[in-house]
Amino acid sequence: MHVLTDLRRLSALLVLVAVALSAPASAQAPYHPSLDPRHFPVPASLVPNVEFWRAIFSNYESNQVVIHDDRYLDIVYGVVDVSDLTRAGVSAAVLERTRDNRVRDAIQQYQRVLRRLAGDRSVQVDDAEAARVRALFAASARGAGDYGAAQSRVRGQRGLKDRFREAIEISGMFMPGIEQILALHDVPVEVSRLPFVESMFNYRARSSAGASGVWQFTRATGRMYLQIDSAVDARSDVLLAAEGAARMLADNYRRVSSWPLALTGYNHGIAGMARAARQLGTRDIGTIAAEYRSPTFGFASRNFYTEFVAAVVTYAERERVFPEVRPRPELKFDEFAPNRFVSLLDLAHLTGADAGALVELNPALHEDVGRGTILIPSGYRLRVPQGRVRDFQQAFGRLPETRKRDRQLTVTYRVERGDTLGAIARRFGTTTAAMQRANQLPRADRINIGQQLEIPGTTGGWEPLVWTPDIVEAGTAGASGANPQRPTTHQVRRGQTLTQIARNYGTTVDRLMRANSLRSSVIQIDQVLDIPTD
Repeated sequence: MHVLTDLRRLSALLVLVAVALSAPASAQAPYHPSLDPRHFPVPASLVPNVEFWRAIFSNYESNQVVIHDDRYLDIVYGVVDVSDLTRAGVSAAVLERTRDNRVRDAIQQYQRVLRRLAGDRSVQVDDAEAARVRALFAASARGAGDYGAAQSRVRGQRGLKDRFREAIEISGMFMPGIEQILALHDVPVEVSRLPFVESMFNYRARSSAGASGVWQFTRATGRMYLQIDSAVDARSDVLLAAEGAARMLADNYRRVSSWPLALTGYNHGIAGMARAARQLGTRDIGTIAAEYRSPTFGFASRNFYTEFVAAVVTYAERERVFPEVRPRPELKFDEFAPNRFVSLLDLAHLTGADAGALVELNPALHEDVGRGTILIPSGYRLRVPQGRVRDFQQAFGRLPETRKRDRQLTVTYRVERGDTLGAIARRFGTTTAAMQRANQLPRADRINIGQQLEIPGTTGGWEPLVWTPDIVEAGTAGASGANPQRPTTHQVRRGQTLTQIARNYGTTVDRLMRANSLRSSVIQIDQVLDIPTD
């Protein structure tokens, strides 16, 4: 059994909790200077849980799993440690499997101890271990004396110290911007630390419930506060999603008049928190966390506020807890909002900007925008390198009218009997996910006969141009009818046909086939075609 117990740390925690619980409510000082007690009170009953999460963020790495009671978090049975496997260099699969087995064994061990303490003499356990667990319950001072009930509450929580360390580094890029956005919506600055709880500033975070991005919006909730369509998913952009989170939390607060409940509603749903307040006749988060019962108000929702408080405090103490960590420099950029639908590649070529850098600056834009098969939407605040706004304004002005549109690149298709979204997507050379985004379909298996669907990125005749120096110099030549110099080769993209390519380059299918010795009009993705110029 690989179970380690840090008795000194545990003893210090229990002493702190006992002092907090024994102090009269009127005598208790604010929990921590980083928290405004008017907005974020920490009732004495929640102090043990906050201290637990602080330890998870500050003391335990991800190769350690803390075994604890899931309601009385100051009852910490022990720690399963797999750092020996990390040092041995085993594969990720072996590490995960072994960790799961050790955690399962540890949980079962403590469940047997609890059965023995509950009076089952048939269970054979070490007497010293049983005495230690009895002492943990006695020290909790919160009435956690039902050993039988505690058997179902034994749980494992992985440490997050290494992930919190990395998150602090990443947060430096966004924290000033997030704080500014929250201030504009009258949301307390402490809320800027919420991404540590939601995702640890992991841009690519995806939950089993379909939540996405640093702020973990589901698609359904995201549509209420963010732009989500065939070209844009603002959930993927830390700052755009921060604005959505600020609006949502401000709405939550207006409904329940309590920041602890507004925050818990971010996880559990604000309707549930309003119901809890009505049922219990209080907005006190300590009472609600202890007494509210609902099938969906489980461990995560019950602990969301205390985990948030711990994240605020840990971030405030980052120089002490993580003295070696230096946040990354703030992300700097300017913004340009075209009033027509335009190609990112067109703007990149005309300004000499790196298209890849523009894609990185604008993570909300779908990858097809970076390929030029979907356009930047009209009015979208495109981020551009600092000091380059004028360049992009001039480039937009130089674009031929044929390269500016009043709507997105889509064609429509009417669903027929026997159609599936996957089959339609394959027919038009796109993906099921892109079809869902373009048509705001929550499920891929819910389309109806006669329904009109938009097919993204498939408007006949439009192709991403490969801009040559001559085209850049000509600028508006296309608007006056001139035919700019064409590139001599073209790389086939998904969904393209020989007819479309011929039309785009002002040639014919027959000439394209002869120039490339093609026996048929079938072409492959990434195939390079010679473009006849004579």
